[in-house]
Amino acid sequence: MTVDRRAGPPPRDGGRVVPNYAFTAGRTRSTKLDMPMEALVTATDLGLAKRAGLTPEQRSILEAAVEPLSLAEIGSLLGVPIGVARVLVSDLAADDHLAVHLPLVGADGRPRRELLERLLDGLRAR
Repeated sequence: MTVDRRAGPPPRDGGRVVPNYAFTAGRTRSTKLDMPMEALVTATDLGLAKRAGLTPEQRSILEAAVEPLSLAEIGSLLGVPIGVARVLVSDLAADDHLAVHLPLVGADGRPRRELLERLLDGLRAR
């Protein structure tokens, strides 16, 4: 018996068999909003009210985003690459289902000291 290693790992117990690109219709960018990777998101009242009409992945994002979440956390939650999470999140944000919280940056566009200090504190706490 030969194993096709190009097919990727077998699905986890209860995992889906749908390829990642199917969630975004093959898109690598949102057609509505280009969200920065370092942004955090939270669900809006509108998003929570309309979640019943959304895809299971979108509902999962909204339900998890009652507290601020990063794209990395969303990707992990869904078991998809960050790029896929970014497209899904950008689409939800463009439809006002998610609020986008941009990081603290200075006039030069670089992260402010407070942000870097909080990041270091978080890393040290692990």
